[in-house]
Amino acid sequence: MNYTVYERNLLFIEDDEKLKKEMIAYFSPTNAVYTASDVEEAVELLTEKGDFDAVVLDLILKNSMGIELFSAFPELPPVIILSSLDSEDTILTGLTSGATDYVIKPCSMRLLETHIAMRLLPKADAIEVFGDFSVDANTRTVKYKNMPISLTPSEFNILFFLVKNRGQYFTSDEIYEKIWCAPSLHTTTIRTHLSSLRRKLKAAMPESDIIRTEFNRGYCFTGEVL
Repeated sequence: MNYTVYERNLLFIEDDEKLKKEMIAYFSPTNAVYTASDVEEAVELLTEKGDFDAVVLDLILKNSMGIELFSAFPELPPVIILSSLDSEDTILTGLTSGATDYVIKPCSMRLLETHIAMRLLPKADAIEVFGDFSVDANTRTVKYKNMPISLTPSEFNILFFLVKNRGQYFTSDEIYEKIWCAPSLHTTTIRTHLSSLRRKLKAAMPESDIIRTEFNRGYCFTGEVL
């Protein structure tokens, strides 16, 4: 008996039936494809299945707004927003809410596939380990002594960026610009996320201070895990 080995488990949250059929037709030959028409249905799938590699999310849905997914299900895999909303404010809201990418409709399936692939790192690049502390970008998980540390999507994005740039200091504006590839608006967004991130890490790892701050230099991941 032959079994199909799928490349990825993908969830498309889209209420346009024509576009949904196009997504299924294009991605299903090599991927396990799941679809949802609103946030409630998506949360049910995420809860039941729990091992999606990526989510493609529309922002305007019939029964809900796609942005609600980030608060309804905090521990998400990489989320690529696919939306016809193209204002700078909307894009920045989507990215700072936790999305890893923002693609504007209309978009070819080939281009969407490229965006998905760009956000799923090879295993060797996706996992960083420092003693008993590990960060996995593909599963979007953080663990200390095999116990998970629950982070929001934005907190995870910031942590992984700092981890990949271990030993370097970045101001909050630099972190914003490098993660979301957009000019910083000099808001408190990054500082708020960093404050919450550091509090969660300290609660899980009270003996370690792996994210340090230095006046006029910013924030730095030390990797010094006790």
